Amino acid sequence: MTAPACTDIPSQPPEIYMNRPRQESLDAVIRRIHDLNEQSLLQLSQYVGYLKWQEELWQSLLEEEGTDETGFALVWKCDLLELFPSSRHSATRTPDLMEVRVDTASCGLVQQPALWQHPPVEGSAVVEYDLHVPHDVDRLRMQFAIGIRDGAQMEDDNFCAFRVLLNGVRIWSSTKQSCEWERFVTDLPNQAGQHAVLQLMTDGLGNSRWNWAVWAEPQLLGYAAFPQDPAREK
Repeated sequence: MTAPACTDIPSQPPEIYMNRPRQESLDAVIRRIHDLNEQSLLQLSQYVGYLKWQEELWQSLLEEEGTDETGFALVWKCDLLELFPSSRHSATRTPDLMEVRVDTASCGLVQQPALWQHPPVEGSAVVEYDLHVPHDVDRLRMQFAIGIRDGAQMEDDNFCAFRVLLNGVRIWSSTKQSCEWERFVTDLPNQAGQHAVLQLMTDGLGNSRWNWAVWAEPQLLGYAAFPQDPAREK
């Protein structure tokens, strides 16, 4: 049985919630490591280094954005890659040469699981998600990376547009041409207790050639405010 794409994260008690699954995962990984040869161990070491770098990169991005989560706890997370099978795919005009799927993507020689979203010859490719945000969410954010897959030869005025829409309103957009990952964290209007429609869109802006557009780690994060401690306010 696979884990749900959207997960309510219990806040009490955090030690019980976090430590037991973590230890079980570590024990399972250690058992598998014992069976690896030297070459596989070297590759594993390199990949662990990459994962650590990735975590530090996300943290530095949050700090650069001026994000202050003091007084908030993460209570909900929704992974859009895991939710992909239930999403809807369409084109704003015709779907000629549009490609939408989930697979591993390499940008700047860095591989990540990603949503592939090559736009059609004309118009935009659309991946649409139906979401229900829990009622206890006080702050809603989205984190993700965008890229053009290695091998694409985009140059001059050939750019690909990436857009995020919530309930039909454009929340974020950017254009890209280079084959490297760019990471973003953006605030979304709070939808606590409501049904919401989230759309990821790509557009070749009149020239879809080499628009090998991909989204990595697209996730929605819901935070709840901690109750104020009257003793601290005095």
